[in-house]
Amino acid sequence: MNRDVIVRELLVEGLGDWVPVDRLIGLAREAAERSRSDFRAVAIEVLTHLVRDGFMIVGELSDGGFEAWPGSADEVLERAVAALDGVHWAPAGGGCWLMNTPKGDRTAAA
Repeated sequence: MNRDVIVRELLVEGLGDWVPVDRLIGLAREAAERSRSDFRAVAIEVLTHLVRDGFMIVGELSDGGFEAWPGSADEVLERAVAALDGVHWAPAGGGCWLMNTPKGDRTAAA
């Protein structure tokens, strides 16, 4: 499993609902096991691609639904990695969530 496969899986899942960051971590773990690499590096690479290239937005869930985190792509990525470090990369439904952008939906549907 490579980065493009993980990206595709997350975007397809994001067509129907918000995606917990746990899903990204699980897919990164699978890919890292096969390639004998660090799953955190894989997860950060995928998340960076998704956010910087405008496929997904990072945020959290509240009573009002999905709330995107404010800031530049780099600020959001830094916040996400810090949140994951804070829970030792085991967020169990917390940490943050991912939401497809219109570009992410178009890519997933293609």
